[in-house]
Amino acid sequence: MNLFRFRTLLFIFLILAISRYDSNAGDHSNARGDGMANASMLSSFGINAFGLNPANFYYETKTDLGIRQVRLREKPVKPTMEISIFSGGGSYGSDESLSFYNNYLKYLSINRQTFTGIFTDLGSVLNFRQNILPEKTTQVNYNLELKWFSVNYTIPKFGAFNFSIDDDIGLNTDSYSRDQEMPVTFRINSYQGKYDLTNVNINQAEASAWWIRKYAVSFAKQIDFPHSGLIKNIKFGASVGIVNGFGNIITYNTSLYVSTFGIIKNPITQVNHVDSIIGRQDFHTRQSLTDFFQDYRDGAHQHFNFFPKPAGKGYSIDLGFNMQIADEWHIALSVTDLGKIWWNYNTFINDDTNHFAYYNFDLSSSDPTYNTFINDLDGISTRIANKTYTTDMPTRFRAGVMFQPSDRFILESDWMKGNNNLPGNSNQNVLSVGSEYYPLDFLPLRAGLSIGGPGGYYIGIGTGIRLKNLVIDISTSGINQIIANKRLSISFSGKYIL
Repeated sequence: MNLFRFRTLLFIFLILAISRYDSNAGDHSNARGDGMANASMLSSFGINAFGLNPANFYYETKTDLGIRQVRLREKPVKPTMEISIFSGGGSYGSDESLSFYNNYLKYLSINRQTFTGIFTDLGSVLNFRQNILPEKTTQVNYNLELKWFSVNYTIPKFGAFNFSIDDDIGLNTDSYSRDQEMPVTFRINSYQGKYDLTNVNINQAEASAWWIRKYAVSFAKQIDFPHSGLIKNIKFGASVGIVNGFGNIITYNTSLYVSTFGIIKNPITQVNHVDSIIGRQDFHTRQSLTDFFQDYRDGAHQHFNFFPKPAGKGYSIDLGFNMQIADEWHIALSVTDLGKIWWNYNTFINDDTNHFAYYNFDLSSSDPTYNTFINDLDGISTRIANKTYTTDMPTRFRAGVMFQPSDRFILESDWMKGNNNLPGNSNQNVLSVGSEYYPLDFLPLRAGLSIGGPGGYYIGIGTGIRLKNLVIDISTSGINQIIANKRLSISFSGKYIL
Protein backbone atom coordinates (compact mmCIF):
# COMPACT_ATOMS: atom_id res chain seq x y z
CA MET A 1 0.00 0.00 0.00
CA ASN A 2 1.62 3.29 -1.04
CA LEU A 3 0.90 6.66 0.51
CA PHE A 4 -0.69 8.08 -2.64
CA ARG A 5 -3.14 5.17 -2.81
CA PHE A 6 -3.86 5.56 0.91
CA ARG A 7 -4.73 9.23 0.38
CA THR A 8 -6.90 8.30 -2.60
CA LEU A 9 -8.81 5.73 -0.57
CA LEU A 10 -9.40 8.29 2.16
CA PHE A 11 -10.77 10.68 -0.46
CA ILE A 12 -13.09 7.93 -1.71
CA PHE A 13 -14.22 7.43 1.87
CA LEU A 14 -15.09 11.13 2.07
CA ILE A 15 -17.06 11.02 -1.17
CA LEU A 16 -19.02 7.98 0.03
CA ALA A 17 -19.79 9.69 3.30
CA ILE A 18 -21.05 12.81 1.55
CA SER A 19 -23.13 10.96 -1.03
CA ARG A 20 -24.79 8.69 1.51
CA TYR A 21 -25.70 11.32 4.04
CA ASP A 22 -25.81 14.56 2.05
CA SER A 23 -23.37 16.12 4.50
CA ASN A 24 -21.19 18.97 3.38
CA ALA A 25 -17.60 19.02 4.53
CA GLY A 26 -15.11 21.70 5.48
CA ASP A 27 -11.87 22.63 7.21
CA HIS A 28 -13.00 21.56 10.69
CA SER A 29 -16.25 20.50 12.33
CA ASN A 30 -16.64 23.95 13.97
CA ALA A 31 -17.49 26.25 11.07
CA ARG A 32 -18.12 29.15 13.45
CA GLY A 33 -14.52 29.03 14.67
CA ASP A 34 -13.11 28.70 11.16
CA GLY A 35 -14.85 31.93 10.18
CA MET A 36 -12.93 33.65 12.99
CA ALA A 37 -9.61 32.14 11.76
CA ASN A 38 -9.86 29.68 14.67
CA ALA A 39 -9.75 32.43 17.30
CA SER A 40 -12.69 30.78 19.04
CA MET A 41 -11.40 28.75 21.99
CA LEU A 42 -13.25 31.00 24.48
CA SER A 43 -16.39 31.86 22.53
CA SER A 44 -17.24 28.33 21.28
CA PHE A 45 -19.85 26.90 23.64
CA GLY A 46 -21.83 23.67 23.78
CA ILE A 47 -21.15 21.31 20.89
CA ASN A 48 -18.82 23.85 19.28
CA ALA A 49 -16.40 23.46 22.22
CA PHE A 50 -15.46 19.95 21.11
CA GLY A 51 -11.73 19.68 20.50
CA LEU A 52 -11.13 23.26 21.71
CA ASN A 53 -11.99 23.68 25.39
CA PRO A 54 -14.10 21.13 27.31
CA ALA A 55 -14.87 23.74 29.98
CA ASN A 56 -17.17 25.43 27.47
CA PHE A 57 -19.49 22.44 27.15
CA TYR A 58 -21.27 24.19 30.02
CA TYR A 59 -23.17 27.33 29.12
CA GLU A 60 -26.44 29.02 30.05
CA THR A 61 -28.40 30.71 27.28
CA LYS A 62 -29.79 34.18 27.68
CA THR A 63 -31.48 34.14 24.28
CA ASP A 64 -32.51 31.56 21.73
CA LEU A 65 -29.32 32.18 19.73
CA GLY A 66 -27.57 29.50 21.74
CA ILE A 67 -24.14 31.10 22.01
CA ARG A 68 -24.22 34.24 24.12
CA GLN A 69 -23.24 34.03 27.78
CA VAL A 70 -25.98 34.78 30.32
CA ARG A 71 -25.52 37.64 32.74
CA LEU A 72 -25.84 36.48 36.32
CA ARG A 73 -29.42 36.73 37.50
CA GLU A 74 -31.61 35.27 40.22
CA LYS A 75 -33.99 33.33 38.01
CA PRO A 76 -32.42 30.00 36.94
CA VAL A 77 -32.44 29.06 33.29
CA LYS A 78 -33.78 25.76 31.97
CA PRO A 79 -31.70 22.73 30.94
CA THR A 80 -30.52 22.89 27.33
CA MET A 81 -29.78 20.08 24.89
CA GLU A 82 -27.96 20.41 21.57
CA ILE A 83 -27.70 17.71 18.91
CA SER A 84 -25.45 17.74 15.86
CA ILE A 85 -25.27 15.13 13.11
CA PHE A 86 -22.57 15.12 10.41
CA SER A 87 -20.75 18.40 10.79
CA GLY A 88 -17.30 18.40 9.32
CA GLY A 89 -14.97 19.28 6.55
CA GLY A 90 -11.65 19.05 4.79
CA SER A 91 -8.76 21.10 3.48
CA TYR A 92 -5.75 20.36 1.34
CA GLY A 93 -2.89 22.12 -0.37
CA SER A 94 0.67 23.34 0.04
CA ASP A 95 2.71 26.49 0.56
CA GLU A 96 3.52 26.38 -3.16
CA SER A 97 0.23 25.78 -5.01
CA LEU A 98 -2.61 23.30 -5.42
CA SER A 99 -1.09 21.96 -8.63
CA PHE A 100 2.20 21.35 -6.83
CA TYR A 101 0.29 19.45 -4.13
CA ASN A 102 -1.32 17.16 -6.70
CA ASN A 103 1.93 16.54 -8.59
CA TYR A 104 4.26 16.05 -5.67
CA LEU A 105 2.22 13.35 -3.93
CA LYS A 106 2.84 11.07 -6.89
CA TYR A 107 6.54 11.11 -6.08
CA LEU A 108 6.50 10.36 -2.36
CA SER A 109 9.25 7.87 -1.70
CA ILE A 110 6.98 5.15 -0.39
CA ASN A 111 5.61 4.78 -3.92
CA ARG A 112 8.74 3.01 -5.14
CA GLN A 113 7.55 2.02 -8.60
CA THR A 114 6.77 5.59 -9.61
CA PHE A 115 9.91 6.76 -7.88
CA THR A 116 12.14 4.38 -9.86
CA GLY A 117 11.40 6.21 -13.10
CA ILE A 118 13.06 9.35 -11.78
CA PHE A 119 16.60 8.01 -11.49
CA THR A 120 16.59 5.76 -14.57
CA ASP A 121 15.72 8.39 -17.17
CA LEU A 122 17.50 11.67 -17.81
CA GLY A 123 14.36 13.49 -18.90
CA SER A 124 12.56 12.41 -15.72
CA VAL A 125 15.45 13.57 -13.54
CA LEU A 126 15.50 17.02 -15.12
CA ASN A 127 11.70 17.35 -15.10
CA PHE A 128 11.45 16.27 -11.46
CA ARG A 129 14.13 18.68 -10.32
CA GLN A 130 13.14 21.71 -12.37
CA ASN A 131 9.36 21.41 -12.71
CA ILE A 132 8.17 19.40 -9.68
CA LEU A 133 10.45 20.34 -6.79
CA PRO A 134 10.03 23.83 -5.28
CA GLU A 135 12.74 26.44 -4.91
CA LYS A 136 12.37 26.38 -1.11
CA THR A 137 11.06 23.89 1.43
CA THR A 138 7.27 23.63 1.18
CA GLN A 139 4.73 22.19 3.61
CA VAL A 140 2.14 19.82 2.13
CA ASN A 141 -1.03 19.03 4.09
CA TYR A 142 -4.34 17.21 3.77
CA ASN A 143 -6.89 17.21 6.58
CA LEU A 144 -10.46 16.02 6.97
CA GLU A 145 -12.58 16.10 10.12
CA LEU A 146 -16.04 14.54 10.32
CA LYS A 147 -18.02 14.89 13.53
CA TRP A 148 -20.61 12.19 12.90
CA PHE A 149 -22.62 12.79 16.07
CA SER A 150 -22.52 15.06 19.10
CA VAL A 151 -24.99 15.69 21.91
CA ASN A 152 -24.56 18.25 24.69
CA TYR A 153 -26.84 18.49 27.74
CA THR A 154 -26.47 21.37 30.21
CA ILE A 155 -28.14 21.28 33.62
CA PRO A 156 -27.89 24.76 35.18
CA LYS A 157 -26.04 24.92 38.50
CA PHE A 158 -24.98 21.27 38.12
CA GLY A 159 -22.92 20.77 34.97
CA ALA A 160 -22.88 19.74 31.32
CA PHE A 161 -22.42 16.35 29.66
CA ASN A 162 -21.23 15.77 26.11
CA PHE A 163 -20.80 12.70 23.93
CA SER A 164 -19.21 12.97 20.49
CA ILE A 165 -17.95 10.71 17.69
CA ASP A 166 -15.30 12.34 15.54
CA ASP A 167 -13.09 11.14 12.65
CA ASP A 168 -9.78 12.76 11.73
CA ILE A 169 -8.05 11.90 8.45
CA GLY A 170 -4.87 13.64 7.42
CA LEU A 171 -1.49 13.83 5.75
CA ASN A 172 1.49 15.97 6.78
CA THR A 173 4.81 16.21 4.98
CA ASP A 174 7.38 18.67 3.67
CA SER A 175 8.91 18.91 0.24
CA TYR A 176 12.52 19.90 0.52
CA SER A 177 13.87 22.54 -1.84
CA ARG A 178 15.22 21.18 -5.10
CA ASP A 179 18.79 21.70 -3.90
CA GLN A 180 18.09 19.67 -0.74
CA GLU A 181 15.94 16.95 -2.27
CA MET A 182 17.95 16.41 -5.45
CA PRO A 183 21.30 18.20 -5.30
CA VAL A 184 23.24 18.63 -8.54
CA THR A 185 25.57 15.70 -7.91
CA PHE A 186 24.43 13.54 -10.82
CA ARG A 187 26.61 12.94 -13.85
CA ILE A 188 25.80 11.96 -17.46
CA ASN A 189 28.06 9.95 -19.74
CA SER A 190 26.91 9.12 -23.30
CA TYR A 191 28.40 6.42 -25.52
CA GLN A 192 27.31 4.12 -28.41
CA GLY A 193 23.66 5.19 -28.24
CA LYS A 194 23.53 4.58 -24.47
CA TYR A 195 24.18 6.78 -21.46
CA ASP A 196 25.05 6.42 -17.79
CA LEU A 197 23.20 8.40 -15.12
CA THR A 198 25.37 8.28 -12.01
CA ASN A 199 25.56 9.78 -8.50
CA VAL A 200 21.84 10.53 -8.28
CA ASN A 201 21.04 11.54 -4.69
CA ILE A 202 17.41 11.90 -3.61
CA ASN A 203 16.37 12.97 -0.09
CA GLN A 204 12.79 13.22 1.19
CA ALA A 205 11.31 14.53 4.43
CA GLU A 206 9.19 12.62 6.89
CA ALA A 207 5.59 11.99 5.83
CA SER A 208 2.72 10.72 7.98
CA ALA A 209 -0.89 9.90 7.20
CA TRP A 210 -3.68 8.40 9.26
CA TRP A 211 -7.38 7.85 9.83
CA ILE A 212 -8.45 7.85 13.49
CA ARG A 213 -11.81 7.97 15.25
CA LYS A 214 -12.50 9.29 18.75
CA TYR A 215 -15.45 8.34 20.99
CA ALA A 216 -15.39 11.00 23.73
CA VAL A 217 -17.40 11.63 26.88
CA SER A 218 -17.06 14.97 28.66
CA PHE A 219 -18.18 16.84 31.76
CA ALA A 220 -17.99 20.57 32.53
CA LYS A 221 -18.85 22.50 35.67
CA GLN A 222 -19.35 26.21 36.31
CA ILE A 223 -18.76 27.81 39.72
CA ASP A 224 -20.43 31.19 40.18
CA PHE A 225 -19.21 34.03 42.40
CA PRO A 226 -22.28 36.26 42.71
CA HIS A 227 -20.78 38.46 45.40
CA SER A 228 -17.42 38.98 43.76
CA GLY A 229 -16.79 42.32 42.16
CA LEU A 230 -14.25 40.99 39.69
CA ILE A 231 -14.49 37.23 39.00
CA LYS A 232 -18.01 36.30 37.91
CA ASN A 233 -17.53 32.56 37.27
CA ILE A 234 -15.01 29.84 36.60
CA LYS A 235 -15.55 26.80 34.39
CA PHE A 236 -13.64 23.52 34.43
CA GLY A 237 -14.04 20.70 31.95
CA ALA A 238 -12.52 17.36 30.98
CA SER A 239 -12.97 14.87 28.13
CA VAL A 240 -11.89 11.25 27.98
CA GLY A 241 -11.91 9.46 24.65
CA ILE A 242 -11.35 6.00 23.26
CA VAL A 243 -9.42 6.22 20.00
CA ASN A 244 -9.70 3.70 17.17
CA GLY A 245 -7.12 3.96 14.43
CA PHE A 246 -8.04 2.54 11.01
CA GLY A 247 -4.90 3.41 9.09
CA ASN A 248 -1.43 4.80 9.69
CA ILE A 249 1.57 5.17 7.37
CA ILE A 250 4.81 6.90 8.37
CA THR A 251 7.93 7.34 6.26
CA TYR A 252 10.85 8.89 8.08
CA ASN A 253 13.57 10.96 6.42
CA THR A 254 14.56 8.93 3.38
CA SER A 255 17.72 8.97 1.26
CA LEU A 256 18.58 7.13 -1.93
CA TYR A 257 21.97 7.00 -3.70
CA VAL A 258 21.92 5.32 -7.11
CA SER A 259 23.90 5.02 -10.33
CA THR A 260 22.40 3.56 -13.52
CA PHE A 261 24.57 2.33 -16.40
CA GLY A 262 23.82 1.58 -20.04
CA ILE A 263 20.39 3.20 -20.35
CA ILE A 264 18.82 2.80 -23.80
CA LYS A 265 15.21 3.13 -24.93
CA ASN A 266 13.63 0.42 -27.06
CA PRO A 267 12.31 2.30 -30.14
CA ILE A 268 9.36 -0.08 -30.50
CA THR A 269 8.14 -0.50 -26.90
CA GLN A 270 9.49 2.87 -25.68
CA VAL A 271 10.67 1.06 -22.53
CA ASN A 272 14.11 1.78 -21.08
CA HIS A 273 16.61 -1.04 -20.77
CA VAL A 274 19.52 -0.78 -18.32
CA ASP A 275 22.76 -2.74 -18.15
CA SER A 276 23.07 -2.30 -14.39
CA ILE A 277 21.85 -0.34 -11.34
CA ILE A 278 23.83 -0.07 -8.11
CA GLY A 279 23.14 1.97 -5.00
CA ARG A 280 22.10 2.23 -1.37
CA GLN A 281 19.04 3.52 0.44
CA ASP A 282 18.00 4.66 3.91
CA PHE A 283 14.30 3.75 3.97
CA HIS A 284 12.41 3.68 7.28
CA THR A 285 8.63 3.16 7.45
CA ARG A 286 5.82 2.17 9.80
CA GLN A 287 2.47 0.93 8.50
CA SER A 288 -0.76 -0.38 10.04
CA LEU A 289 -3.95 -0.73 8.01
CA THR A 290 -7.38 -2.13 8.75
CA ASP A 291 -8.86 -4.79 6.46
CA PHE A 292 -11.04 -2.08 4.95
CA PHE A 293 -8.21 -0.96 2.63
CA GLN A 294 -7.44 -4.47 1.45
CA ASP A 295 -11.12 -5.29 0.91
CA TYR A 296 -11.86 -2.10 -0.97
CA ARG A 297 -8.98 -2.67 -3.39
CA ASP A 298 -10.47 -5.97 -4.57
CA GLY A 299 -13.46 -4.04 -5.96
CA ALA A 300 -16.00 -5.66 -3.65
CA HIS A 301 -17.90 -2.59 -2.53
CA GLN A 302 -20.02 -4.56 -0.07
CA HIS A 303 -17.00 -4.74 2.24
CA PHE A 304 -17.27 -1.02 2.96
CA ASN A 305 -18.66 -0.05 6.36
CA PHE A 306 -18.29 2.80 8.79
CA PHE A 307 -17.08 0.58 11.63
CA PRO A 308 -14.12 -1.44 10.29
CA LYS A 309 -11.88 -3.40 12.60
CA PRO A 310 -9.38 -1.02 14.24
CA ALA A 311 -5.73 -1.34 13.29
CA GLY A 312 -4.78 0.56 16.43
CA LYS A 313 -6.34 1.53 19.75
CA GLY A 314 -5.56 4.31 22.17
CA TYR A 315 -6.86 7.07 24.38
CA SER A 316 -7.26 10.84 24.39
CA ILE A 317 -7.73 13.37 27.22
CA ASP A 318 -8.79 17.04 26.98
CA LEU A 319 -8.63 19.54 29.88
CA GLY A 320 -10.01 23.07 29.91
CA PHE A 321 -10.50 26.20 32.02
CA ASN A 322 -12.48 29.41 31.44
CA MET A 323 -12.84 32.44 33.72
CA GLN A 324 -15.18 35.42 33.33
CA ILE A 325 -13.72 38.66 34.67
CA ALA A 326 -16.20 41.49 35.22
CA ASP A 327 -18.94 41.60 32.60
CA GLU A 328 -16.87 41.90 29.44
CA TRP A 329 -13.71 39.79 29.76
CA HIS A 330 -12.92 36.08 29.61
CA ILE A 331 -9.62 34.21 29.78
CA ALA A 332 -9.12 30.52 29.10
CA LEU A 333 -6.56 27.72 28.89
CA SER A 334 -6.86 24.23 27.41
CA VAL A 335 -4.85 21.22 26.36
CA THR A 336 -6.40 18.72 23.95
CA ASP A 337 -5.56 15.26 22.65
CA LEU A 338 -3.20 14.09 25.35
CA GLY A 339 -2.76 10.41 24.55
CA LYS A 340 -1.27 7.61 22.49
CA ILE A 341 -2.27 4.98 19.95
CA TRP A 342 -0.92 1.44 19.90
CA TRP A 343 -0.90 0.11 16.31
CA ASN A 344 -0.95 -3.70 16.41
CA TYR A 345 -2.95 -5.01 13.43
CA ASN A 346 -1.58 -5.64 9.93
CA THR A 347 1.61 -3.83 10.92
CA PHE A 348 4.86 -3.60 8.98
CA ILE A 349 8.05 -2.00 10.28
CA ASN A 350 10.83 -1.46 7.78
CA ASP A 351 14.35 -0.17 8.42
CA ASP A 352 16.25 -0.76 5.19
CA THR A 353 19.86 0.47 4.86
CA ASN A 354 21.01 -2.17 2.35
CA HIS A 355 23.13 -1.83 -0.77
CA PHE A 356 21.71 -3.21 -4.03
CA ALA A 357 22.91 -4.19 -7.51
CA TYR A 358 20.83 -5.44 -10.47
CA TYR A 359 21.87 -6.23 -14.04
CA ASN A 360 20.47 -6.40 -17.57
CA PHE A 361 16.71 -5.78 -17.34
CA ASP A 362 13.86 -3.70 -18.76
CA LEU A 363 12.07 -1.11 -16.66
CA SER A 364 8.77 -2.93 -17.02
CA SER A 365 6.62 -5.01 -14.68
CA SER A 366 6.84 -7.83 -17.25
CA ASP A 367 10.54 -8.23 -16.42
CA PRO A 368 11.10 -10.42 -13.31
CA THR A 369 14.39 -8.69 -12.47
CA TYR A 370 12.65 -5.33 -12.44
CA ASN A 371 9.98 -6.68 -10.08
CA THR A 372 12.67 -8.05 -7.76
CA PHE A 373 14.34 -4.65 -7.81
CA ILE A 374 11.08 -2.89 -6.89
CA ASN A 375 10.48 -5.35 -4.05
CA ASP A 376 13.99 -4.65 -2.79
CA LEU A 377 13.28 -0.90 -2.73
CA ASP A 378 10.00 -1.62 -0.97
CA GLY A 379 11.94 -3.48 1.72
CA ILE A 380 9.97 -6.70 1.29
CA SER A 381 12.87 -8.79 2.63
CA THR A 382 13.77 -6.45 5.51
CA ARG A 383 10.38 -5.51 6.94
CA ILE A 384 9.04 -6.99 10.17
CA ALA A 385 5.35 -7.94 10.30
CA ASN A 386 2.89 -7.88 13.20
CA LYS A 387 5.04 -5.89 15.61
CA THR A 388 3.30 -3.23 17.71
CA TYR A 389 4.41 0.39 17.49
CA THR A 390 3.01 3.58 19.04
CA THR A 391 2.22 7.12 17.92
CA ASP A 392 1.28 10.14 20.00
CA MET A 393 -1.98 11.98 19.62
CA PRO A 394 -1.84 15.49 18.04
CA THR A 395 -1.62 17.30 21.39
CA ARG A 396 -2.33 21.04 21.31
CA PHE A 397 -1.97 23.78 23.93
CA ARG A 398 -4.19 26.88 23.79
CA ALA A 399 -4.60 30.14 25.68
CA GLY A 400 -6.78 33.12 24.92
CA VAL A 401 -8.62 36.24 25.96
CA MET A 402 -12.06 37.44 24.85
CA PHE A 403 -13.71 40.86 25.07
CA GLN A 404 -17.52 41.01 24.83
CA PRO A 405 -18.80 44.57 25.32
CA SER A 406 -22.35 43.64 24.19
CA ASP A 407 -24.48 40.68 23.19
CA ARG A 408 -23.90 41.60 19.53
CA PHE A 409 -20.10 41.77 19.41
CA ILE A 410 -17.19 39.52 20.41
CA LEU A 411 -13.46 40.10 19.93
CA GLU A 412 -11.12 37.21 20.74
CA SER A 413 -7.39 36.54 20.53
CA ASP A 414 -5.86 33.04 20.91
CA TRP A 415 -2.47 31.35 20.97
CA MET A 416 -2.03 27.70 19.95
CA LYS A 417 0.94 25.35 19.69
CA GLY A 418 1.13 21.61 19.07
CA ASN A 419 3.82 19.36 20.47
CA ASN A 420 4.29 17.43 17.20
CA ASN A 421 3.69 17.58 13.45
CA LEU A 422 1.26 14.69 13.18
CA PRO A 423 -1.61 15.08 10.69
CA GLY A 424 -3.77 18.07 11.57
CA ASN A 425 -1.17 19.46 13.97
CA SER A 426 1.84 21.79 13.92
CA ASN A 427 4.56 22.47 16.48
CA GLN A 428 4.75 26.09 15.32
CA ASN A 429 3.25 28.95 17.31
CA VAL A 430 -0.04 30.19 15.87
CA LEU A 431 -1.50 33.55 16.92
CA SER A 432 -5.03 34.46 15.87
CA VAL A 433 -7.55 37.24 16.35
CA GLY A 434 -11.20 37.02 15.37
CA SER A 435 -14.50 38.81 15.78
CA GLU A 436 -18.20 38.08 15.56
CA TYR A 437 -20.90 40.70 15.02
CA TYR A 438 -24.70 40.40 14.80
CA PRO A 439 -26.20 43.14 12.60
CA LEU A 440 -29.47 41.22 12.97
CA ASP A 441 -30.50 38.83 15.74
CA PHE A 442 -30.39 35.82 13.40
CA LEU A 443 -27.39 36.81 11.23
CA PRO A 444 -23.78 36.63 12.49
CA LEU A 445 -20.86 38.01 10.50
CA ARG A 446 -17.38 36.71 11.31
CA ALA A 447 -13.81 37.46 10.29
CA GLY A 448 -10.36 36.71 11.63
CA LEU A 449 -6.63 36.53 10.99
CA SER A 450 -4.17 33.84 12.09
CA ILE A 451 -0.39 33.97 11.75
CA GLY A 452 1.89 30.95 11.95
CA GLY A 453 1.74 27.25 11.12
CA PRO A 454 1.41 25.70 7.65
CA GLY A 455 0.58 28.39 5.11
CA GLY A 456 2.05 31.33 7.05
CA TYR A 457 -1.16 33.30 7.56
CA TYR A 458 -4.88 32.81 7.03
CA ILE A 459 -7.82 35.19 6.68
CA GLY A 460 -11.08 33.61 7.78
CA ILE A 461 -14.60 34.74 6.93
CA GLY A 462 -17.95 33.20 7.76
CA THR A 463 -21.62 33.66 8.46
CA GLY A 464 -24.64 31.62 9.49
CA ILE A 465 -28.28 31.53 10.47
CA ARG A 466 -29.44 31.31 14.09
CA LEU A 467 -33.10 30.51 14.62
CA LYS A 468 -34.93 29.53 17.78
CA ASN A 469 -34.01 25.85 17.58
CA LEU A 470 -31.63 25.62 14.63
CA VAL A 471 -28.10 26.92 14.05
CA ILE A 472 -26.27 26.62 10.71
CA ASP A 473 -22.77 28.01 10.08
CA ILE A 474 -20.59 28.13 6.97
CA SER A 475 -17.10 29.57 6.55
CA THR A 476 -13.58 29.30 5.23
CA SER A 477 -10.54 29.69 7.44
CA GLY A 478 -8.27 30.78 4.56
CA ILE A 479 -9.89 32.91 1.88
CA ASN A 480 -6.43 34.32 1.03
CA GLN A 481 -5.09 30.78 0.49
CA ILE A 482 -7.95 30.06 -1.91
CA ILE A 483 -7.32 33.28 -3.86
CA ALA A 484 -3.60 32.46 -4.05
CA ASN A 485 -4.47 28.92 -5.28
CA LYS A 486 -2.42 27.34 -2.47
CA ARG A 487 -4.97 25.64 -0.25
CA LEU A 488 -8.68 24.90 -0.50
CA SER A 489 -10.87 24.85 2.60
CA ILE A 490 -14.51 25.32 3.48
CA SER A 491 -16.52 24.23 6.50
CA PHE A 492 -20.12 23.58 7.41
CA SER A 493 -21.69 22.79 10.78
CA GLY A 494 -25.14 22.75 12.27
CA LYS A 495 -26.96 21.88 15.47
CA TYR A 496 -30.48 21.56 16.77
CA ILE A 497 -31.32 23.09 20.16
CA LEU A 498 -34.04 21.56 22.35
